[in-house]
Amino acid sequence: MAGKRFHVIAVLMASVACGFVPQCATASDRQVYQFDLPAQDLGDALRAVAAKAGWELYASADDLNGVPAPRLHGTFTAREAVERLVRGTNLSVRFDKGAVIVRGRSEVAAGNGASGKDIVVTGSRIQGAPPAAPVAVVTSEDMRNAGQADLGEMARSLPQNFGGGQNPGLNFSGGGAAGNLNVNGASTFNLRGIGQNATLTLLNGNRYSNSGISAALDLSSIPVAAVDRVEVVADGASAIYGADAVGGVVNVILKRDYSGGYVSGRLGTSTDGGDFEQQFSGVVGRHWSSGGVLATYDLFRNTAILAGHRSYERPSNPDSTTYPDLIRQSFLLSGHQAVASFMRLSADLLFKAGEMNSANGTLVDKPIAFQGVLTKRTFETFGIAPSVDVDLPGGWSAKLTGIYSTDNTGGLSRFYSAGAFSRATPARYDNAAKSLELSAQGPLFQLPAGDVRLAVGAGIRTNSFIGVLPTLTIDRDRTNRYIYGELFAPLVEPAQNIPLIRRASISGAVRFEDYSDSIGIATPKVGLIYQPVEPLTLKASWGRSFKVPTLYQQYSGYSAVLLPASGYGSAFPTNSTLIYIVGANDRLKPERSENYTFSAELKPIKDLSIAVSYFHINYTDRVSAPLTSYVGALTNPLYAQLVTINPSLAQMNAAIAGATQVPGLQNGTASPYDPARVVAILDGRDRNISQQEFRGIDLALRYARQLGIGGTLIISAAGTWIESAQVLLPGQPSTPLAGRIFNPPHFKARGGVTFSKARFSLSAYANFTGDVLDARQTTPVDVEGMTTFDLTARLRIAPRTELSLNALNLLNAKPETIYTSSASDTPFDNTNYSAIGRFLSITVSQSW
Repeated sequence: MAGKRFHVIAVLMASVACGFVPQCATASDRQVYQFDLPAQDLGDALRAVAAKAGWELYASADDLNGVPAPRLHGTFTAREAVERLVRGTNLSVRFDKGAVIVRGRSEVAAGNGASGKDIVVTGSRIQGAPPAAPVAVVTSEDMRNAGQADLGEMARSLPQNFGGGQNPGLNFSGGGAAGNLNVNGASTFNLRGIGQNATLTLLNGNRYSNSGISAALDLSSIPVAAVDRVEVVADGASAIYGADAVGGVVNVILKRDYSGGYVSGRLGTSTDGGDFEQQFSGVVGRHWSSGGVLATYDLFRNTAILAGHRSYERPSNPDSTTYPDLIRQSFLLSGHQAVASFMRLSADLLFKAGEMNSANGTLVDKPIAFQGVLTKRTFETFGIAPSVDVDLPGGWSAKLTGIYSTDNTGGLSRFYSAGAFSRATPARYDNAAKSLELSAQGPLFQLPAGDVRLAVGAGIRTNSFIGVLPTLTIDRDRTNRYIYGELFAPLVEPAQNIPLIRRASISGAVRFEDYSDSIGIATPKVGLIYQPVEPLTLKASWGRSFKVPTLYQQYSGYSAVLLPASGYGSAFPTNSTLIYIVGANDRLKPERSENYTFSAELKPIKDLSIAVSYFHINYTDRVSAPLTSYVGALTNPLYAQLVTINPSLAQMNAAIAGATQVPGLQNGTASPYDPARVVAILDGRDRNISQQEFRGIDLALRYARQLGIGGTLIISAAGTWIESAQVLLPGQPSTPLAGRIFNPPHFKARGGVTFSKARFSLSAYANFTGDVLDARQTTPVDVEGMTTFDLTARLRIAPRTELSLNALNLLNAKPETIYTSSASDTPFDNTNYSAIGRFLSITVSQSW
């Protein structure tokens, strides 16, 4: 298996290396190109021109934000195109050896290497400050070339991301772990496989409400047609953004200044059956000299994939759902307006509503009868984030942002026994969040290399959760107040002509948060950027991050169960019993982590960039159930803190009275409850005990060049190697996580080639997800990984009409089956491998 793994790695890397020849890297600056760019944001237009010419673009968010670009139609050199786009602005342009440098209202970025891909920088509160951690950028064009219909598909394709957590592909079996759930068909990021609650996802830099029972934004609520790009910083960032940014932060950035309209219709289906998809999207926008507005609507529907559709699923549960039936409608409205020369207003509004249907069970008896549960869930998301920006004296600016958002899920589960309806249980998960933040940023003083800049802010945020379950109602809220500061200092810039130090900068941040139901916590972060020579940039960052338990995780109550004492320990009288309590714990504290990242970015030739980084995360105080084995639990010294021997009647009554998850004492013995026979209380509630370590290497390569035949070739590849392990209790041995079933594989990679001309483009991608070890049985079994291939062809059949054909998993690779203890469980690792199989789709779009 290892040989096959490295063979696939070699194929992926060779597909990238095939274009890396210096003699092909240059094109004449006098070469002309055909342009047909709509009126749009200046940053988007400049990026399009630079990409076509194979140039690097250096610019600052301060210089480009809110600047409209006219329509560009005709044949020009790249230099002529750039000059036409910036004509009439207060910006100056300099061309230098395959680079275009834009200067104007701010010179911070040009002096410190911020590229056009980072016009809005994720990973820093200071506009124009380059981040000290690697930033992966996925543009809307990348997603179209990949044939991805929503942000969830994009997230699951990234090598740094793990498919466990919240994912429509997870059914009732939950991917083998309690943290892997499909409550409402939502999609979330789960960087490094640390957990969807430990990756912070933002929309235009703002934090919205949680979805279901997880502390994560539902990506599927954001119409992909409204997205300009997604920026992923796989590095701890709590000092900058607050709680939950342990694995990293993801910022979904919307189109800003869009004029015109766009509609598309898409049909697709899995060739193995099920997952027939229908999607309609529409975008309309207009921008003017002082503002703009964008409105997006998306309607999506797919049919379920049933176990009976797949040859590798058990024949006893053909009517169980492997992938749910989903329908959702999303609407997004975004606008901004300058109300004075020094003041700008903006707001984003998001709405999603839909329904999910699924089934889990088996067929029993004759005639055939269903035994199991049918579940229908409805969901609705709403969010609005207005803000006001004000320019202040001395180059400072201030911003006031308010956010109100909700995410509500309701549903009914209907249980059947041998074909007969037995009972119905409702469930509801209502989340709400509201916040207010005031921030400011600007220069403090000037160094020879540029301004030292400071960002400060303070705010208040309240999260609330109402959960209505068959035996329990949760109604909790949490308020946190916070204050933060971030400093950026440029130390050296190229004009100083210092040997072996072309550029250098240092940054630091600190944040303090105080919670209404927990302790206050402070988190620092430090970053360093060093560029010894122009092609090479070295970065290092260190920081601490944290995550507070979700309200569901902390306040969903516990159960008390009466069990026989035999097997839990020796030397107890016959017929002795114990009270075992298990579930949530309202005394949980924040989880903490220490993160550091080292990275190198190399551009050996004009069209090639290579980035490699090493990451390390030491995650402590993780919330976990303390017991993995009950054998000898009453007498094992490791569990001494969990055991109360010979409890008093008052202690027993208190343990039983506190059981709210299932009220009262559940009797798991054959005899009535007798306090005199209870020899111990075993407390197995969740607590801050687990320690986890994650470390690994990320690699990303990109090669883009203009071909002599008038087309553009882009070759890209990314891969992640990860090692991770866990110590559940002090004194216990470390157990591996990565490379084990229902955890990320050690290696995951994606590589692709795109060739485009004015009227068509063709993209091919290879995706590799490594094998994992199933060690749940006495004899471990190696579960083979998957390699899939995707093709997308886009053809302009009229000046503004495009036809797109997509074939995902072209060779129809299938996941390997695994051991299951129940016929209703999914017989493959659905956190790492998909049941969709070969998927074919066609999309027709029209713009104006």
